[in-house]
Amino acid sequence: MEKISGMGKETSEISDHIKLHIENGKILSLKTHRVSKSVEEHIKEAVGLILDRLTYPTLVPTLYTIIKELAINACKANQKRVFFEERGYSMLNPSEYARGVREYREMFSEEMSNEFGMKAKKKGYYCLINFKYNDDGLTIEVINNTPIAKEEEKSIRERLEKGMMYDDIAQFYIDNADTSEGAGLGLALILIMLKGEGIDPNYFRIIIGEDSTIARLEIPLTEKFISSRDSNEP
Repeated sequence: MEKISGMGKETSEISDHIKLHIENGKILSLKTHRVSKSVEEHIKEAVGLILDRLTYPTLVPTLYTIIKELAINACKANQKRVFFEERGYSMLNPSEYARGVREYREMFSEEMSNEFGMKAKKKGYYCLINFKYNDDGLTIEVINNTPIAKEEEKSIRERLEKGMMYDDIAQFYIDNADTSEGAGLGLALILIMLKGEGIDPNYFRIIIGEDSTIARLEIPLTEKFISSRDSNEP
């Protein structure tokens, strides 16, 4: 285990694919390349510690589920990028993109996730979960450092629009039982879960850059909370 300390800062290399950053006893980030059981446990522990400190323990199940879903999406996006690179498919070519996604989904397995997670690490691709919090609120960002295709961006926007249309998870499942989007529907479910907790779903955003994708969730706890939507942050 590698530990780097100084001015209350500590970076712990927990395993070959988990790095935890802590400052003055506050968990600030978790970096990984695949979502293993160990990563899930560390996400749950981090969420529990943070919400216990903020005296909102009832949010733990919902927040853990959301972060886990976003981390899985981020890691899969990186692994899919590696898959495309190995087969010489272009994410900018619609037909090659469709072929690559189809092959990736058909071949995907837990073993493949582990294999491509390590390949993603070697190529410098990662999933970074950032936590920023005080008594007024909590901001979580799940970042992966690979760009996405236009088709994928369009699909993300459609899923978010779909999620805004529902307030009930059961009705959502009934209406989308035959969908072919599979796990991608998780983005829509995130919005429905936030509504169920009384959190404005507009506090959840997907920010797409040239070289990265950021999923940002803000949870106001007091009226003093300042959202990035009201500041100059992207």
